[in-house]
Amino acid sequence: MTARPEREGETGGRGSGRLPSDLIVGGCILLFCAAAWGVTLTFGRAPAVVAQNVQPATFPRLVLAVIAVLTVAMMILARGRPEPRRSRVPAMTWLSAGIAVGFVLAFQWLGIVPAMMLLCLGLPLLWGERRWYLVVPFGLGFPLAVYALFAEMLGVHFEPSPLVFW
Repeated sequence: MTARPEREGETGGRGSGRLPSDLIVGGCILLFCAAAWGVTLTFGRAPAVVAQNVQPATFPRLVLAVIAVLTVAMMILARGRPEPRRSRVPAMTWLSAGIAVGFVLAFQWLGIVPAMMLLCLGLPLLWGERRWYLVVPFGLGFPLAVYALFAEMLGVHFEPSPLVFW
């Protein structure tokens, strides 16, 4: 009994004429890291007393370097491996991502807490959760807990929105 040879291009690996998706995604991540590193070049220097030997650009550059090293490792490990056939991304994924982007845009007008409440109430309902006794406490409680943690305990200032003065 002999193994059936794969058809040309079936897996997207060698011989298909396509770049493996890990190389494409890795290249995009490396471009992002390079652009973000360029942004850190515009950061000013803090006085030595305030900086405590760590300048404002140090932490973002460290994070970007770790991301870049892990990305290069991913690209090297993916080299020569066949590209698996993947199913299509479900429409619910794109819809959820669109709602998340809408949330980021909405909190400028609604304020962070009301926008988070809408997101925390809407996404579980979109995903099919119908137990209101779980959705409502989560949708109201989680944003208030986040606000209490950041605004009250950590002293983070949230800009008031034009519509809601929270």
